Amino acid sequence: TEQLDAELTQKLGAKYLEHPDVSVAIKASTAHVVTVDGAVRDGGRFPVAGPISLIQAVAMAKGTSEDANARRVAVFRTIGGQRQAAAFDLTAIRRGQSQDPEIYPGDIVVVDGSSLKAAQKQVLSTIPLLSIFGPL
Repeated sequence: TEQLDAELTQKLGAKYLEHPDVSVAIKASTAHVVTVDGAVRDGGRFPVAGPISLIQAVAMAKGTSEDANARRVAVFRTIGGQRQAAAFDLTAIRRGQSQDPEIYPGDIVVVDGSSLKAAQKQVLSTIPLLSIFGPL
């Protein structure tokens, strides 16, 4: 913001105004968001002011969905221009068996979905309910 302030002051003073006084402030930044996707209840991009924990990131997405595989959570982060990934076990973190890692602005958290749970849910939703029990 200071560089932009100085550049605008210089350019406006050179052509248009005498002694311009320019102030630049950031109203909102898209760089300070964490993306949470996958088997969560309400995924999306969430604003963050600084680092948060993995549990907090998932909580911002209203928790894992019923078909989530909480043992497989991937975190994607760009470091030095290279995209890197790490896998975490959310169940172990919740039980205190593993450390809750820090999630930084720009990170992408993806909670894996259980294909078995999803298939079971789909099968149960397609089977018509039959009245197999008659009156006694």
